[in-house]
Amino acid sequence: MKCDLKEAVFIVVLAFAGVMDVRADVVSATIPTGGDPAAIAIDSVTDKIYVADENATVIDGATDSTTTLKVGILPTAILINPVTNKVYVGGINVKIFDGTTDSITTLNFGASVMAVNPVTDKIYAASDSTTIAIIDGKTDSTTSISAGYYPQYMAVNPISDKIYIVNLEKFESNITFTATLTIINGSTDSIANITVVGGEDAIAVNPVTNKIYIANGGNFVEVLDGTTDSIITVNAGSTPWAIAVNSVTNKIYVANINGKSVTVIDGATNLTTTVTVGSSPCAIALNPVTNKIYVANENAGSITQNGSPANGSVTIIDGATNQTTALSVGALPIAIAVNSVTNKIYVGNKYSNTVSVIDGSPVSVRPITAPQFKASSLGYNGVLAVYSLNGRKLLTTSFPASATKEGVLHSINKIAATGVYKYCFLKDRKVIDEGSFLRR
Repeated sequence: MKCDLKEAVFIVVLAFAGVMDVRADVVSATIPTGGDPAAIAIDSVTDKIYVADENATVIDGATDSTTTLKVGILPTAILINPVTNKVYVGGINVKIFDGTTDSITTLNFGASVMAVNPVTDKIYAASDSTTIAIIDGKTDSTTSISAGYYPQYMAVNPISDKIYIVNLEKFESNITFTATLTIINGSTDSIANITVVGGEDAIAVNPVTNKIYIANGGNFVEVLDGTTDSIITVNAGSTPWAIAVNSVTNKIYVANINGKSVTVIDGATNLTTTVTVGSSPCAIALNPVTNKIYVANENAGSITQNGSPANGSVTIIDGATNQTTALSVGALPIAIAVNSVTNKIYVGNKYSNTVSVIDGSPVSVRPITAPQFKASSLGYNGVLAVYSLNGRKLLTTSFPASATKEGVLHSINKIAATGVYKYCFLKDRKVIDEGSFLRR
């Protein structure tokens, strides 16, 4: 089921409890790709995995077979709008692959940094050192606005319709930068600029709490309140490099590339915990359904007897206990992504020119009794529809603006069949938001 998201948005976030199988996560396949697999994007609806390598490799998640998108030499960024089944590949030109028709459209500008708002169907791409191109996903037409100098990282809050861009404004010394954070209001395309410390290496958003997290090479994370635009800092490990946010648990995971560690930030209190991982953790992803976090450890500087880079590893963190396990993958793993529906994890190994597939532990997941329910606070009334992934409607129930958590949960628990489901929320027969995946 693919839903068109329109108009206003609210969010329901479900918490899950898991019953683990005795089998552990295992590397189930190693798939050859084109050269330099640098980024991975996953369409959980079609179970297709898109790898930004020398041509863009497409992996069929069911069979591990591959095809190639002819999108040009060495694409540097790749992202998906799962609502429209379109893939956006950044490089010398921006290429748009339509997963329904298999057609490819070329836009006459390049981009190495991109982000998508699936609710508004707008794609944001840094087209040069000062310009952000805005692609209309329906027509592929573009407009542009000026931002800061040298956009480095982007993140989107689809609920507030704000786009956050970290810009490297000026190189001050060997370790100090002047940087700005550009905030685009997606409704008006107006911008605001906030000065940040500099040396930023990643940005991520928690759309539920409306907090934005910016990794800073100065060993801390800047936390921006999306409502007030005020910033506080939270200490992290040595050289924060990548961030992943679990909106269900309100935990933020920061990979410290020079610290062999991940800093876990409690989003409610900003208190931190440190988890030891492998050498040079440079990428991080998580599965909110199983509450597991996957950290790609580059193992930089380690070489084999013939002088080649040694294999890297993936550290698996249990989000409930912070206990860890490790798996060996290919050389220089620098990209990682999770399919929450199939519970498979894909790791791009830059030097090996492969993708390692981790088959997650089989899990039976059921909702627990305290979902965070945001609808009533917005005065929303409408219909909750639950769909299986093949599009068959299983349940439709109406609820008023005063609906309680228990009432929504009771409706959800009417589903008797096992499988994987998506939640869609409708108003006036229009889908206005998609909820979380649920495995029963």
